Amino acid sequence: MSLSKLSLTIGTLLASLNCYASAQNVADVDGYERVTSYAYGPVRSVAITSEHAHKLVLNVRLSNEFSRCDSANVYSNRTHTNLASLNVSVNSHIQASLTMETDLSDENALQDAKTVHIGCTDEFGQDYNVLVNVPGAPIVDWQISLQPAGKFIYKPYSYGYHSAYKIESRLSINNQNTQSYCTTIANRGVSLGLFHGEDRKGPFHSDVFIKNEVLANPAHQVLYQIIECENAAGKTMAVKVFNLTNPNHIHLWEDQLIVK
Repeated sequence: MSLSKLSLTIGTLLASLNCYASAQNVADVDGYERVTSYAYGPVRSVAITSEHAHKLVLNVRLSNEFSRCDSANVYSNRTHTNLASLNVSVNSHIQASLTMETDLSDENALQDAKTVHIGCTDEFGQDYNVLVNVPGAPIVDWQISLQPAGKFIYKPYSYGYHSAYKIESRLSINNQNTQSYCTTIANRGVSLGLFHGEDRKGPFHSDVFIKNEVLANPAHQVLYQIIECENAAGKTMAVKVFNLTNPNHIHLWEDQLIVK
């Protein structure tokens, strides 16, 4: 490589580094909530408007009509890897408003807390790196077992069932943000009252719910329960299905954790 070409390459690299170094970071000081407001810089506020962990959508309100934001990338706070670039589009029906969106395909990162870096320029030509905190989908750990605690009811020409069962449940939830809710969305008519005696809880950030109780079974042959926890960035569903038709024991038929 000639000396002139080497000098040109070094000059271009230094110019690029100086441009990057001149960008001013604007931190998200509102935590991992749905809406973030900024005290200064080219962005007034950012709202997470998506409802599912596999798709991230942000509504960005600029400080004025002369501010610009042209690029955005989302990173995992756990691995610090770039998960995706966001498409940026102007909302023509709302002044100084942008929509940024992308699909998140890495299943292993759906419950990671994330940071979006938005590249912006204000009306004076100053470059900014605006940061947005995005919570991971709720983390749900549900340990539950059922033991027979009554008579086994035999039914002619049909499956029998246990007249009562003892439930031992430990439900540990980290919603990763304070404006989150958990709800029992399916129970086949049997309320277990897992959330301190209730079927829902919220808003709350995190908690541990313990239940040790004997429950009567009117005539059900299956215990079917789905818990759903939702925050600003997604939903996590825990599915448990128990078979009550074996006279000797109660076994777990289905056990799923679904992030969506």
